[in-house]
Amino acid sequence: MLSRIGNSLFWMGRYLERSEHIARYTRVQYVASVDSPLAHNQENVLESILHMTANWEGYFQTQQQLEANAVINYTAISEDNSFSILSYIDRVRENARGARDSISIELWEAINSFYHKINAYAAAGLHAEEIEYFARRIEENSYVMKGYIDNTLLRNDVWQLIYLGMHLERAIQIILILQTKFKDREKMSSGPDYAAYENFIWTSTLLSVESFDMYMRCQKTAPDKHHVLNFLLFDTAFPKSVAFSLNTVKQCINEISFQEEKKQGSIHFEAGKLACNFQYTTVKDIEENPVEFLNTTLESIYALAHLLDAKYLKYN
Repeated sequence: MLSRIGNSLFWMGRYLERSEHIARYTRVQYVASVDSPLAHNQENVLESILHMTANWEGYFQTQQQLEANAVINYTAISEDNSFSILSYIDRVRENARGARDSISIELWEAINSFYHKINAYAAAGLHAEEIEYFARRIEENSYVMKGYIDNTLLRNDVWQLIYLGMHLERAIQIILILQTKFKDREKMSSGPDYAAYENFIWTSTLLSVESFDMYMRCQKTAPDKHHVLNFLLFDTAFPKSVAFSLNTVKQCINEISFQEEKKQGSIHFEAGKLACNFQYTTVKDIEENPVEFLNTTLESIYALAHLLDAKYLKYN
């Protein structure tokens, strides 16, 4: 396969996963703020959305203060923001078009239809209160496209590269959400409302990655730091956990026809090393300093993505 085609497939998967997670996080945080403890006011919610989506600096280059409609529009549909959901959907389509001969007609039509639906929102504008409807359309269409990926593509390098991109990005997004929630948590470390606020932080974290229901079935306890970290980082049976995604990344890389020896420094070696390190780490090992662990893990994932992009998928 040409590096150009592989690059398009890989990034199509990444941008699809990224747009879904950003849409869901924005929806959950904004809607949940209505019922949240008083300490978690709307300003904190808007800050959280901007931090998680990497839009903090860009937003304040165009705006003087936090305002709900402005934050939601900038995050969701701004054509001037390269980190908006709209921009990511545009890149999903562009990368799919670059690999058009490698994907099914059904998948291409779903992506193309999705692109035009979302661009219609950009033309009409979006009020903050409409983020619930808008984000759910993003999530639902993402599920549709993933269904076509699973049910209309051969299990060859095309499927493996898309899945590699999706699960690499999923691990990144889960860690970014956890990092953001630890920042949110620092805004209130004591006080009469602290217990309610702590519960809200971890409940909204689970809702942001569609894992609240499965968490309650598996952990059978109210959300807290220990159990949420254990579930979202280390539960290998849960498809939204970082451990599950890193194991899937390793499996995809082992299946793809990369022309190289599987030795130290190779993409196979680095992916296996990262997945195995996670396999033998427990929540007790990281509980004293979870933020440092999240930072280190994110750096390792970015390094793996850079190696993959620069050595195997780069083209002139």
